[in-house]
Amino acid sequence: MQALCLNSNQPKDLSVIEAPVPEPGPTEVRLRVKAVGICGSDVSAALGKPNFDFVIRPRILGHEFSATVESFGEKVEGLSEGDPVCAIAIHSCHTCDNCRAGNTQICEDRQILGFHMSGAMADSVCVDQRYIIPLRYGLGFVEGSLVEPLAVASRCVLKMCEIRPGHDVIVSGCGIIGLLCALLARAAGGNVTVTGASWDEEVRLQKARDLGFSTLVVSDETPLADQIPRLADRFIEASGAPQALAAASDSVQWGGLIGIIATYGSNIDWPATNIVRREQKIHPCMAAAWDDFEAAMKHLRDGIIPVDDLVETFPLSRAIDAFEASFEKTTPKAVMIPED
Repeated sequence: MQALCLNSNQPKDLSVIEAPVPEPGPTEVRLRVKAVGICGSDVSAALGKPNFDFVIRPRILGHEFSATVESFGEKVEGLSEGDPVCAIAIHSCHTCDNCRAGNTQICEDRQILGFHMSGAMADSVCVDQRYIIPLRYGLGFVEGSLVEPLAVASRCVLKMCEIRPGHDVIVSGCGIIGLLCALLARAAGGNVTVTGASWDEEVRLQKARDLGFSTLVVSDETPLADQIPRLADRFIEASGAPQALAAASDSVQWGGLIGIIATYGSNIDWPATNIVRREQKIHPCMAAAWDDFEAAMKHLRDGIIPVDDLVETFPLSRAIDAFEASFEKTTPKAVMIPED
C-alpha cells in the first residue's frame, strides 16, 4: 500500500513509500482510509521541532481521518465491512483517574496515532475498536477528516473558554485550528477578531476575512494591545508563537481568560505578576476526548463549519506537495485522498 513516511529528525525528510498492508489483531479493525488531514502537529514533527522530538522515526503519520471498515479481528463486535467511521487520536490506559473521569486525552500513558504508532496517511490503518467512532449524520469523508481537529477546537472554545453571547474574543493564529476556534466562538455568540503575522496576510488572514472575521496583523512593531479598541473577554492562543502567548495578558480584560490550544517549540518568558494582579485565568487545552468528537460531528451536521471553504484536497500520491503547501502556509487545510 501507499503511505507517507516521516523518515528522520531532519526537516522535511518525508517520502511516499510502499508499505505492507497491516493485519488487524484480535481487537483491532483495519480501516480503508478515505480522507486524512495534515495537522499542525504533523507539520511540526516533519520540521523537526523540539516539542515533537518524542516521535520515533521512521513513522507513518496521520491522525485526522475518516475511513470505512475493511476487516477486523475475531474479538471485534458491532461493526460491519463498509461502515463509515473516524477514530480518536489519543489512545489511553482507561484505568487512571483522568481516564475514569473521561479525560482520556490527558492520560499519562497516552499513545498518539501517527506519532507513537503507524498512522492514517496510508491506504489502510489498524486501530483498536475502542477508539473507533461511527461517522454520523450522513457526513462525507472529507467532513469526517475534520472531526478530530474540530473536536479539539470545540473542547477549547466551549468547555475550557466557556464563550458566551457578547464576549469579545481574540483568536491568535489563523491556521486551521484558529479558524475552527473562530467559527465556533462566533456560533456561540462571540464577537471574534482573528490575528496573524505579515506572512499570513495573503492566504490565511484573507481566508478569515472571507469567512466574515475582522483581522489584525501583529508584529513587534505593531503589538496587538495597541490595535484593539477594548480588551478581550477571551483570548485563544492557537498560533504556537511564544511571543504571542507572552503578550496575551496585555490584550485581555482583568478577570478575563486566556485559553491555550497550541504547543510551543521553546519556553516562554511569562508575565506572571501581571496575570496574578489582574486575576486573569489561564486554561490550557490538550486534544479531545470521546464527547468532543460527538460534539464535532454535530457542529458539522449543523453547518457551522464551511468545509469546502477550508479544505484543499490532494491525492495521497502527492502527499509531499500537500505538506509543502502546509509548510508554506498557502492552504488553510490540506487533506489527502488515497486512491482506490
